[in-house]
Amino acid sequence: MQSGITGAPAGPILDVQGLGLRFGAIKAIDDVSFTAERGQITSVIGPNGAGKTSFFNCLSRVYFPERGKIHYEGRDISALRSDQIAGIGIVRTFQNLALFEDMDVRDNILTGYHARGRVGFMQVVFNPRAARRREAEAQDRADEVIALLGLGAVAHAQVGDLSLGTRKRVELARALMSRPKLLLLDEPAAGLNHTEVAELGELILRLRQETGGAVLLVEHHMHLVMSISDKIVVLNFGRKLAEGSARDVRENPDVIRAYLGGA
Repeated sequence: MQSGITGAPAGPILDVQGLGLRFGAIKAIDDVSFTAERGQITSVIGPNGAGKTSFFNCLSRVYFPERGKIHYEGRDISALRSDQIAGIGIVRTFQNLALFEDMDVRDNILTGYHARGRVGFMQVVFNPRAARRREAEAQDRADEVIALLGLGAVAHAQVGDLSLGTRKRVELARALMSRPKLLLLDEPAAGLNHTEVAELGELILRLRQETGGAVLLVEHHMHLVMSISDKIVVLNFGRKLAEGSARDVRENPDVIRAYLGGA
C-alpha cells in the first residue's frame, strides 16, 4: 500500500523556517527551523512547556504562526486552512482521542475518508454511479487499514468498549484512510503500558516501511523516541535546543541540562 509519493518533488517533505508563535508576552515558538525527510521518522521532544504541542498545532492549523514559513513538498502552505492541510496529505492524530464512542470501529475508520473528498447530495442524486464508486473505494480502503493495524477481530465492536491501546489504533487507522504522505502523531504512547508502547513502536516502524510515508512524532516516552527515530528535534522554552540522531541528542549536554538540570 504505497502512499503515492513516487514522482514527488526532490528535497525534504517538510521544511519549517523561522516559525514563531506568541501568546501575549509568552513566546510559545521562537524562531524554530528544521526539516523532515521522506520515508523517515522525525521526533519532536522537550520538557513540559517546551512548545511541542503549539508547534504541532501550527502544522495542522489549529493555530496560525505569526511568522516563518512552512513548506511541504516544496510548496509554501503557511496560509492553508486545516481542511486544506488534510487534503494535501498531512494528517494528524490527537493525544486526547477524538473518536465516536457510540459507533463501531469500522464506522469510525470510515470517517477518515473525508480528506479525499465528500460525496455531496447533488452528486448522489445526479451521479449515483460516481457516489457508489466512492463508497466502494472507502470500504475497500477500510478493509486495508483494518488488516494493516490488526483490527479485524474488533471491526464491529463499539469503540467505547475497547481498551485505550486499541482505541489509539482505531484513531491511527482513521488517519491512514486518506493515505497521508506526512503523518503527525501527537503523543501516541500517552496512557499506554510497557507492552502497548513496545507494540506501538513496532507498528509505527511497519507503517513507515509499508506506506513509504514520513512520520512526525511528538512524544514524551523517551525509550520509544530513541528506538524508532531517524532524527530528533529538541525544543526548550519554544526554541530549538538540538537536532540530530538519537545518539547525538542523548549525549548533548544542553539536552541533559534541560531534562535533568545538570550533567
